[in-house]
Amino acid sequence: MAQSAFGVALDVTKRAVPFVPIFLGIHDYVATVSFVSGRSMQPTFNTQGSGSCDALFLNKLSASRRTYERGDVIVLCSPSDPAELLTKRVIAMEGDLVYRRDAAREIVQVPRGHVWVEGDNKQNSNDSNAFGAVAEGLVQARVDFKLYPLSEAGVVQRKEPPRDRVVRMGRNVRSTDQSWWWFGK
Repeated sequence: MAQSAFGVALDVTKRAVPFVPIFLGIHDYVATVSFVSGRSMQPTFNTQGSGSCDALFLNKLSASRRTYERGDVIVLCSPSDPAELLTKRVIAMEGDLVYRRDAAREIVQVPRGHVWVEGDNKQNSNDSNAFGAVAEGLVQARVDFKLYPLSEAGVVQRKEPPRDRVVRMGRNVRSTDQSWWWFGK
């Protein structure tokens, strides 16, 4: 019986091996499922309190194509610790003027190739107000769906940034303006 179990395992392995590169390609470049914990994105995530963990569907193509917009939730590498992933909301994009959350309300212009990100829980978020605008190269994915807890599953909604804090002057990634390729202008 041990040999037949070994034979079955060997057969399953032989059949599965060709799919490993496909799975890894999808996981690394297209989409994946990840878990988020912590309080910085409450009430959007982890609504069941500290210690809770939400499962999220991450769209990695959106990061490589830079098709996220103001108000989208993204996952990015922390600028201070690249091994740590942060989940934040895009508040402003390159060229935009942003008022910091602090009492001084300092105005910052988001540099080219950067985004301004903040957690939804302004009392408990380590975000661009602490470390400044983030290079778009650190963005890993856009959060499209909340998968767990099942009672809260659904599309993660885009929330427009507060109008009293953001002056839009920069680009809009999903612009329908295609004039960049038209040389006749």
